[in-house]
Amino acid sequence: MKVISYLNFDGNCRPAMEFYKSVLGGELIAMPFGDTPMSDDMPDFADKIAHACLMGDGWHIMASDCPPGHFEAMKGMNISIHVPTAAEGKALFDKLAVDGTVTMPFEETFWSPGFGLLTDKFGTPWMVNTDMA
Repeated sequence: MKVISYLNFDGNCRPAMEFYKSVLGGELIAMPFGDTPMSDDMPDFADKIAHACLMGDGWHIMASDCPPGHFEAMKGMNISIHVPTAAEGKALFDKLAVDGTVTMPFEETFWSPGFGLLTDKFGTPWMVNTDMA
């Protein structure tokens, strides 16, 4: 079994997923609504994303734009990233935090040499954690 995060956006899926690709790497595949059978029902939504997938080595993040009137902001969850070193964690944290809101600065905790919480500029909450030695 795989558990894969699926994010919903209010019309800004493409720039969000391009941002995540710039931070996390991986391969991004995106299908706009205009390339689907739904394009006739939502002609003004043709350039928005019906489905996107960012794939890295052993991980995926999927996403889409919600049809008009169906978006609800993300809450009660985090995308959790675990990396081997505090230096890697800090670098990812700082990139994701650009123009976002830091909830807990990236710092040493009793369980980790580096941990932090933030909500990025697209409204996605992230948890960056470093593995214990």
